This record gives sequence, C-alpha cells and structure tokens, in this order.
Amino acid sequence: EKGGLLVAVADGMGGHFGGEVASRLCVENLAQEIVSQLAASPDGHPDLPAALVEAIDVTHKVVFAHAQGYEEALTMGTTLTAALLHGEHADVAQVGDSRAYLFRDGNLILLTKDQTIGNQLRARGDDIAKVDAHIQDMLTQAVGAQPDIDVVMTAVDLEPQDVLLLCCDGLYKVVSPADIAATLELELGLGEKATHLVTRANDGGGPDNITVILAEVCQL
Repeated sequence: EKGGLLVAVADGMGGHFGGEVASRLCVENLAQEIVSQLAASPDGHPDLPAALVEAIDVTHKVVFAHAQGYEEALTMGTTLTAALLHGEHADVAQVGDSRAYLFRDGNLILLTKDQTIGNQLRARGDDIAKVDAHIQDMLTQAVGAQPDIDVVMTAVDLEPQDVLLLCCDGLYKVVSPADIAATLELELGLGEKATHLVTRANDGGGPDNITVILAEVCQL
C-alpha cells in the first residue's frame, strides 16, 4: 500500500522432493510473514530491515519444522535471497548462495557474498588450493536445513534506472558477469532480459535450475 516491493529467490536443496517443498514453503511463508510484520508495527513506521529478518526467521522455523515431521531423515532446505525495496532504498537479506546484483550505469555490482565453505575458509586466511571444488561450493547454512540461521543484511541506496537482479547459482555459475551486464544493456523489456539470461545459461549447458528476477527503479 505504501509502494514497497518484495522480491525473493529460493533455490531448494535435498533432492527433487525436499528442495521443491522447501523452496515453495519458503517463498509462500515469507510473503505472508513480511505482510504480518509490517501490519504489526504500532506506529505505522516499521523497522523494515528488522521486519525482513524476523519474517525470514519465522519462515525458517516453518521449513525446519516441516522437515522434522518426516519419519525418515529428510534433508530439506533452501537458499533465500530477498530484497525489500522502498523509496530510495533496498534492504537485501541472504541465507545461502543465491545472489543479488545491482546494475547501474553499465556496471554489475555484486551485493551479496556466497555463504559457502570456500568463502568461509578464505575469510579465515586458509589455503584452499587443495580443497576439492565441490567441498568449496558446499553451503554453510540454508533455510530449514539446521536449527538456527544467521541472516546477512545489506543496505543499498537506489537511483532511477537502477536494476536489481536476484538469481540462483544456475545462472551465475554458467553466465559470466560481463555477459550478464551485456544482456542487461540490451534494448529489451525486463521480462525479455530475464528470459534471455535463462536462455544464455541453458545454452551454456544448463546444469542446474535457473531462476532470474529483475526489478527496475523507474522513478523515486
């Protein structure tokens, strides 16, 4: 009602069933919870970053509890990268390795940092040259996959003509940043650009699911 926009990408893990259920539960509950959090503000001026974190925490508990309801040990989890856009600002929340980028004046800027074992080792200063690439890509956390999560927040100031790109690793592991930027420069509508990016990933082998969301700041 006040001009806000929530966009989110959830990339499920745990096999076809577990991943599909986790990602669906995640996006459905996140939408419901952010509305509840905003409506619960007593003075009509909610703390938007805090509301987004709380909505993700509640959503995580729903997915985790659902996974625990199966008799057999079921791996069920999902990445989640969500952006709450409001006025001249966006708050980006991340759990896992789905990414958010800002495209401005021809430049593609990565707003998030993949929450992987490789990046965790790099942050500690460890030599990862001998660590298997598959191990490096393993997630350090995911929504619903463990009892607790740490939602990493990034604040972004927006300008007219900015484009926010949210995507899963099915895109960025196949299509280079330069090719993504080149696609976003094309004289096409947002939907056509998103479709073009998915096509580029499929042409590159399409080894994984590919999800792309684009949001453009038309005016402030």
